[in-house]
Amino acid sequence: MPIIAIYDWSMFTLPGGIPPANLAADTHANAPDAPGYSATSPTWIGQTFTFSGGTPTQIDINDDDGVFEDAYVETGGSQTLASDVTINGTLYTAGSVVQNEFAMVDASGNTVYIVAINGVNVGFAYPVGEEPTTIGETFTGAHGLDGDPVDSSAGFGSSSQNYTGIVCFAAGTLIRTPRGDRPVDHLRIGDRVMTLDDGLQEIHWIGQTRLSGGKLRDQDKPILFAPHALGAERPERPLAVSPNHRILLPPTWLRGPVDPDGVLVPAKGLTALPRVRKMRGKREVTYYHILLARHAILIANGMAAESFYPGVMALHMMSDADCAALTRTVARLADIPGQGYGPLARKALSVQECRARLKIGRAARFADTQAAQQKRAP
Repeated sequence: MPIIAIYDWSMFTLPGGIPPANLAADTHANAPDAPGYSATSPTWIGQTFTFSGGTPTQIDINDDDGVFEDAYVETGGSQTLASDVTINGTLYTAGSVVQNEFAMVDASGNTVYIVAINGVNVGFAYPVGEEPTTIGETFTGAHGLDGDPVDSSAGFGSSSQNYTGIVCFAAGTLIRTPRGDRPVDHLRIGDRVMTLDDGLQEIHWIGQTRLSGGKLRDQDKPILFAPHALGAERPERPLAVSPNHRILLPPTWLRGPVDPDGVLVPAKGLTALPRVRKMRGKREVTYYHILLARHAILIANGMAAESFYPGVMALHMMSDADCAALTRTVARLADIPGQGYGPLARKALSVQECRARLKIGRAARFADTQAAQQKRAP
């Protein structure tokens, strides 16, 4: 059962250029560069939404095809609410139809999905790692995505999105354990792994997701960190992780105040660095997910990276069996029954914040130094 977090309209300072009626009822962004643009109607493009804080509302969705879509391109049965929920002061009952009405992409490539329930736009949903975390953070759409690619702007694809947001390691990644570094695909429930803060911790659940062919979309392809990408032996050998997997970044790599213990950032937020890239040529990947009693920092190929976090902000695409097993395990591990899994091991930055604060020049100088040392090595 997919879980989506809705950032409703009360959590934003809304742009004056979109009247309330359009905010609630528009079925596309009315992008100037899209077919069907109406110069006499408001456009969502160029309008700025400013995050004012608050906690998103979790909704559980019944869907039979694993893809969050607009209703007019729905490939299976309708997406519906699994339980009652109140958003923007309105009660939506179980069985109400949920749609990925349309999406917007900003100038940096960040995406928001406009979610409609029973035909009313209720707020934004975000890809994992792109959620707003700081009051005052803004989003300004540059392009609009509709359900059908031919209706989207500037040659972009559709707004349809797999229920992904998987935080995971690619097969073959070496995870530090008391028995040395072991491939993640060899680990089992009950094995213990080393954590940065809490020593040895037991694995309570392991999941895996294999993506290939049409299921391996560009946005799901791994991010590859070359050796020493984030410092000496960070990582020790090439490390491939899912795009939303959060890496522990030392404070010296970011502008502005950062906790001295570092900050978690999504891997895809680091692709501007010289030794970090998306593996665009990948045709198949298997990701592994390691759940501990609480969120922790693991050592993967010598670099600090997070364990799996089953938060309400995640967009899941797993088998029914995996979802059921994960749900049971999380319920058993909850610090307080019914109160969820617990906090993140570190403060986390969004992709947007990471890209804005990253010290690219420092990374380039370090990469040049490493290349020179390797050239001189016998």
